[in-house]
Amino acid sequence: MVTLIIMIFAFCESSAQVCQTDSNYYSIRYSTANNSSITNGIITPQNELVALCQNTSINSSYLTKFTSQGNVLWSAEYIPDYPYVNWLQFPWYTQTQMRGLLSSSDSSYFVYGSAIEHGRTINNVEDPASHQVGLMLNINKFGKVSAGRYFGAWGTNYSVNSVGQLSDGGLIVYLGSSVSPFKSKVICINKSGDIVWGSPFQPHPLYTEIKDINPIIKQLKNGNIAILSEMSRSIDDTLIYPFLTVIVPAPLYLLNILIMDPSDGHVISHTSAEFSSASNTNIPGDFIPTIKSITELPNGDISFFADGYWPTDNVVYYEHKIFARCAINFITNSLGIYKRMITYAPENGSCSLQSVWQNGNQGDQVLLVKDSATNQLVVCGIDNTGKVEWSRTYNNPIQTEGSTGILLQKQNTNGFSIFQTDPILKSFDLLITNSIGNSGCDEKPAIKMSATESVWGGPQQKVLYMITSFDPDFRYAGFNIVQNAITINQNTYCKYQFECCRDFIDSLRPHNVTVCEDEAYTLPDNTIIRSSGTYYQTLKSKEGCDSVIFYNLKVIKSPSHLEAPIDTCMNGEPTIKLIATGGYETYLWNSIGTTDSSYEVRQPGSYEVRVENVCGSKTDTVHVYDKCEFPVYFPNAFTPNGDLLNDVLRFPPENINKLARLRIYNRYGQVVYVTTRNTDGWDGNYKNIPQPVGAYTYILEMKGLAGKKINQKGTVMLLR
Repeated sequence: MVTLIIMIFAFCESSAQVCQTDSNYYSIRYSTANNSSITNGIITPQNELVALCQNTSINSSYLTKFTSQGNVLWSAEYIPDYPYVNWLQFPWYTQTQMRGLLSSSDSSYFVYGSAIEHGRTINNVEDPASHQVGLMLNINKFGKVSAGRYFGAWGTNYSVNSVGQLSDGGLIVYLGSSVSPFKSKVICINKSGDIVWGSPFQPHPLYTEIKDINPIIKQLKNGNIAILSEMSRSIDDTLIYPFLTVIVPAPLYLLNILIMDPSDGHVISHTSAEFSSASNTNIPGDFIPTIKSITELPNGDISFFADGYWPTDNVVYYEHKIFARCAINFITNSLGIYKRMITYAPENGSCSLQSVWQNGNQGDQVLLVKDSATNQLVVCGIDNTGKVEWSRTYNNPIQTEGSTGILLQKQNTNGFSIFQTDPILKSFDLLITNSIGNSGCDEKPAIKMSATESVWGGPQQKVLYMITSFDPDFRYAGFNIVQNAITINQNTYCKYQFECCRDFIDSLRPHNVTVCEDEAYTLPDNTIIRSSGTYYQTLKSKEGCDSVIFYNLKVIKSPSHLEAPIDTCMNGEPTIKLIATGGYETYLWNSIGTTDSSYEVRQPGSYEVRVENVCGSKTDTVHVYDKCEFPVYFPNAFTPNGDLLNDVLRFPPENINKLARLRIYNRYGQVVYVTTRNTDGWDGNYKNIPQPVGAYTYILEMKGLAGKKINQKGTVMLLR
């Protein structure tokens, strides 16, 4: 431990000078092997960053964790551990796509999405047919999978589209359905991982969930659950006024708000609000408004933000033709009923809303927008009344029309980390400001943002749900996940870092640690680790720089878990393969060394397998017989009289056939004893009452060494 401390601090020269690390800022570009887009991000209490990235060129996802100063700690993709083997083997999985990321209260993360599950292939047809299943993973701070969960069943199509955490540690899971009748489900899972309740949501056929936009889930201070989703309508809407009928052309998009009771999932309130039609306007034909956030205000009102277009011409709702893009703040009461609306945009300009961050717990929010005229990034703060308090402008490192951003505010400061990506590029950028939001690398003259009180002119209460019961038509079960490392290259092209110390990322000289299975290793911060892999410890020097130490933990499998295969037979085959417990580095089969857990034999006999390592040693034996079926031995009498001689009736160990079940009947046909274990036996009692002397019928169910079923019926005498 002394050596470790010296390594951490050796690069920081002793000085009375105090580093002002709060003034540090960075601009970093990361390059990847495939096109990448960051779709979600969280920040830890230590200001470390976790980003959910999409490999857009190969339809996969990965997570990357960064230090507070942008250094990559780990990056990994997570896919089902059920690979394709052959056309008869199933299930197997492709197109694993994670949709969202949630920070848990225990410093771990939930990542969720879906995969395509495949059946076996017969005559070029999958049977069962391939379908979509929902996945939810719990990832610890080192990027290791703590648990995987599966939501699905053959004949259904589900995706976990959103997850929210409850104050009691439970989860609300939005399970989206992508096939008719499009019955999605909201599920409550308690802290132990059990489903508590479920509520179905099947929209009226006129309305469809927009599957590419994740719903947003938030528990309110009164305990109720708010869910914001987005709906579309592909058929023209008809508005009927006195003396006037108006046709509003499709496609139409709607905000959809549910307020639910957390105890049983019943709907307390359901509202919706329709955006203006984009037909015959200056709105691009492929534009879809996008919901961004839910924030509860101090008075119990709720602020819902979306990126959209808002009319600038002064005409009635259904005649608007001129729109400007802006951030839309749709404010409701605690039941989701509309109260007021505010739009935000650069003065005399327009912008796209990229990200919203809740600043504290008093309803203040920070918006990240992209100015339409300059493509620059504008960060602005609004208070809980909706008033703009300040704004800052930064250079956008990705000057493309499709660039998008994620803003994360540093803990307990006014500094920010801003990701900027475009799915057509094999790179993404990270801008890290100092503690007051300044960046000498990227900061530009501030673009002033304006807030405009508006009135929602579109119709409300349009979306209807069909009345259906909750049908748990999916399997909810554990799921095995494999983790693959992703390589990311980093280039810090601009920074300011006070040079009384430097970050020390010791990835080239990790600490190699070996422990035995069932043992654990404790990191310096008292984190206990038990599985093989790479771990890290982030420490701060007294001057405030990062010191990241890596640990490679190797867990050696305990020989105590070694088991030879069960006894078997040649059954006329020239060779058979014996397979012992896997996971050991070396094996001794009949004193012959190998790294393979399997051993090929050509003749009957007894074969020993032995493993030995620093955790111990063990030898086990398997018997290989020439034939696969053997005579059955069973006593014809026993004497349960307490003399310790022949007191218990058992399946004799001389039998080579394997016991499946033994049943014993009295003369009335009543079962008085049953067992499936050859070590157990009948002591002559039934319900603790000694049974009378006489003949009893037994039925033996067995299996030969090749698996053939063998049954034998006979009589045994009970004597005293």
